[in-house]
Amino acid sequence: MIIDSHVHIAGANEIDRLIESASRSEIGLLLVSSLGIGGYRVYPTVEMVVAANNSVLEAAKRFPDAARGVCYADPLHTEESLAEIDRCIAHGPMYGIKLWVAAKASAPCVEPIARKAVELDVPILQHAWNKATGEGENESTPADVVVLARKFPKLRIQMAHLYGAGFRGIADITPYPNIFADTSGGEPEAGILEYAITQMGAERILFGSDAPGRGFAVQLGKVTGSNISEEDKEMILWKNAKRVYKL
Repeated sequence: MIIDSHVHIAGANEIDRLIESASRSEIGLLLVSSLGIGGYRVYPTVEMVVAANNSVLEAAKRFPDAARGVCYADPLHTEESLAEIDRCIAHGPMYGIKLWVAAKASAPCVEPIARKAVELDVPILQHAWNKATGEGENESTPADVVVLARKFPKLRIQMAHLYGAGFRGIADITPYPNIFADTSGGEPEAGILEYAITQMGAERILFGSDAPGRGFAVQLGKVTGSNISEEDKEMILWKNAKRVYKL
């Protein structure tokens, strides 16, 4: 089974189409989060966060064998986010925490959420990118993710967008074994995955498409078309996600 560790929905009604599309590429399990209903907001209200997570809960309930939830949290609403994490993970069926761009991973307001993740023994999926045009106001770079990893060495962090981080981002995160990376972020680019494996090892890389913003088949080609061993492909395509998320 191929596990896609980075998928979004903007409403529970999208899950049917995503599962059907993923199945055509032999992707059998989606780790799903939502960044908002009907559109993403950089600075969501508490109500928006709750509604987004409700859509994921509904989707996972309808398709328990094909979709697992990841809880969206906003560090700018600390107490409400901690309560939401308890609702969705401690007392619910979700498997991890999703942080987007409301606050940098290096910001102090992320620390209570990181402590909660360590307490519950779940990973944080953290958006990160190195952009030639410059990042958004509170958008994390791999260097910001490193700051969080240093503060919490027992925290498992899935840094999104290996192909957005690039060679510089790989160099930043390589010394920190609690940082994993997913293969999302832009289109396939020769040499990125091979270089990451030589630096980090295949055991720290997870397949992630960032669907529906990117197509499953194209993103899968980053792994299946790479010049790496079959053993490394197997780790990236499902074994690492199973281990990191304790599926």
